[in-house]
Amino acid sequence: MASKKEIPGLNIALLDILTGALGAVIILFVTVPKGVKDTPATEKARGPSAEEIAKESKESLSKKIQIREEVIKKLSQKIQNLEMESRNKESISEAKIRELQDKMKYMSAEIEQNNYQGKGLPVDVGFDFKGRKIVFIIDVSGSMNREDRIGQVKAGLKMLITSMPKDYNLDVVAFPNHPSAYRPLWGGLKALDEFNKDHIYRYLLNLKAVGFTPTAQVLNYAFDTYPNATDFVLLSDGAPTKGNSKIPDNISEILINVKQRNKKNIRISTIGVGSSFLDRKDSSAYVFLQELARDHGGFFVGF
Repeated sequence: MASKKEIPGLNIALLDILTGALGAVIILFVTVPKGVKDTPATEKARGPSAEEIAKESKESLSKKIQIREEVIKKLSQKIQNLEMESRNKESISEAKIRELQDKMKYMSAEIEQNNYQGKGLPVDVGFDFKGRKIVFIIDVSGSMNREDRIGQVKAGLKMLITSMPKDYNLDVVAFPNHPSAYRPLWGGLKALDEFNKDHIYRYLLNLKAVGFTPTAQVLNYAFDTYPNATDFVLLSDGAPTKGNSKIPDNISEILINVKQRNKKNIRISTIGVGSSFLDRKDSSAYVFLQELARDHGGFFVGF
């Protein structure tokens, strides 16, 4: 009987090892599916991927850029608004300057045209004076104590003189004055510099209200003493009296006399002092002062 042949280099032990290894490989291949993605839990455990990190960073940067662009836009608009406001202010300022310059040119031309020749100056001191050589004639009779009329005249005249330029020439005459009917400050016209202004203020301060109203005498004195004056301004609260007495003077005769004396056409203006000038327009004092100013081209006001 023939015997079995053995396969060289191969035995049972080696075959068992190979068979076991092949079985393990097949089990692993079957139990672990190929191409299946990680579960969310796995992804979470694993952390964000590089692609996700890059995407998140890109979105964050884009948002920051957008916020900065909005801030820059707002700042730019604010700057434009400020520049516009500044230009508007400059335009307003320039327009105001031009307006003042035009006004100054107009006033200068008007002064040059009038040339102080009786046409009246532009009102820069509150009254329409004919020129700048002015005599203020102040009634300081006893009735000027009522309603503190003398105090009102002092204060008002001081304010007026304070506003006058130094090229005005003035004098102040108070009436009555015992024993004469008038008392001038200088007896002549003087330039209105600071020293002379102070002299006038002290003169006004010392005025006392006493006596009556010798208006005719003081006007005659003014015509004799100030022939080169351009303006007389009479401030009074009552009708004229004969001399320094209580006897009423004739108003019509005084008006006629003043017309005859005023050969150089001095402008005579009058200011009525006291409430009676507003309440009693038919009074002798009101009629006299109104007619005197009207006859000689002056202004008449009451306060």
